[in-house]
Amino acid sequence: MLKITITPQSTLEEAYLDQEQISNWSPNSKRAYRKNIKDITNHMISNGLHPILENVTYEYCQVWKNDQAEKVKPATLKQQKSTLSSLFRHLNHAKIIDGNPFLTVKITDYTEQQYLSKDLDINELYQVYKAAHELQVQGINVLAPILLDIFTGFRSTNLISLQAQSIDKEAGGIRIIFSRSDKSEEDERKREVKTPNTKNRETFIPLPPRVLAYFLEYTKGMHPEDPLLYGLRGKAFANKQMNYIVLKICKHLGWITETPDSEPSDGLSKKAVVGKKTCKQKTSKYFTPHGLRYSVATTFHEMGVLDNAKRLLLLHSKKAQQGALERYLRRDTKEVKELRMAQILLETVLQTALDMEDQLGVQMNLNVIYENLPATFQAQMNNMNHVHSFKQNMIRFTMSVVEQKLAQTVMPNQQNIFPEGSPYPNQTNHSSQYSIPSSHPFPRHYQGGYQASASAPINTNFYANQQDVMGLYHSSISPEFFAEGKR
Repeated sequence: MLKITITPQSTLEEAYLDQEQISNWSPNSKRAYRKNIKDITNHMISNGLHPILENVTYEYCQVWKNDQAEKVKPATLKQQKSTLSSLFRHLNHAKIIDGNPFLTVKITDYTEQQYLSKDLDINELYQVYKAAHELQVQGINVLAPILLDIFTGFRSTNLISLQAQSIDKEAGGIRIIFSRSDKSEEDERKREVKTPNTKNRETFIPLPPRVLAYFLEYTKGMHPEDPLLYGLRGKAFANKQMNYIVLKICKHLGWITETPDSEPSDGLSKKAVVGKKTCKQKTSKYFTPHGLRYSVATTFHEMGVLDNAKRLLLLHSKKAQQGALERYLRRDTKEVKELRMAQILLETVLQTALDMEDQLGVQMNLNVIYENLPATFQAQMNNMNHVHSFKQNMIRFTMSVVEQKLAQTVMPNQQNIFPEGSPYPNQTNHSSQYSIPSSHPFPRHYQGGYQASASAPINTNFYANQQDVMGLYHSSISPEFFAEGKR
């Protein structure tokens, strides 16, 4: 194919085709980009302009934006702008033209939410965790990438680059090695305003125990250079695979629904509209892959994880505060420990909640537990075994709440349920008809679960009176255990 020398007098289509030849885009992306170039070419012609590069001025871009804003949706306009900005960035790097007029185009979508992707609260994060396990049981391959993103917040570009050998069993985590060609859109924008890219080029991120064990089993039989992750159709991770997986999760949870664009008109059967386009309705809980990145960063921040540890997790550069001394210290040791402890606590919360619901049909009050995570994180940093006490306290707290709810529903009205002369006579001067007589065969610390009044409020104190409340469920646990668990 004869190569055309691109100049400022070249057409937009010629310049784009020159860029396409050196780009590694998918066929779908190429079709979308060509359509965008064709649309702006037609727009220039309709405005009496020859569609060449030197005619694309700052003034023209504003006219183009205003005209297109009346014809297409803001999301479509943003996608068109992205294509054109990419083309002019390429021409700038090739020193064919100077400047990128499309950078001055500001597109505001007043119909969209405040953020492009929401960060998930602890209840929503648990729903995603649970949905990934449910879909995996159904044979839908979503668990591996979802687990990684929940606990690391990796970008899609990072997920694509992972190989089986990225899992480091000895270090207990995953190693990220990526080249300077791995860039996010945010990085591109920074370079356009002469801000250097300061992302790490090689780093290690820990993984929590269950996730690490899952991937060690998952990678058995793989060659070291095999891709670590695969999409819904079993192909190696590429392009928009993570978007499709998150979309599958949202559909499973009912956070996005699909309805026909229009109902069949009179005289048409339902079969007549089969194959027509559907309209996707997003609920307020809908999120994108970047939402998991927001979520882990926010969760760890609220736990009390230090800023440099969060920077390490997000693959941002660490800010040195010790000057030249920094280079003599073992890199990231403290940050890795903080991330590992935070991951362990988050994994314990999510997995315990899943086990309680699957095995006992009991739902944990994750909001109350989440409020206790900052104090628990500090205790975990001081004692790596504290997580065992934390898990026991979560279980006890959850069962105590269930117990009190049962006490409220068994006898809503204060009335005599034991006939006179029964082995359990009513006792006077007691706060509740559920009080246990002194002759009860269980030791005193077993009785706490039955002391609640039917009219008493549900206990929401996560750490208070755990020994009295839950002795019934863990009779072998000594008082010393509870004292340790409160530290």
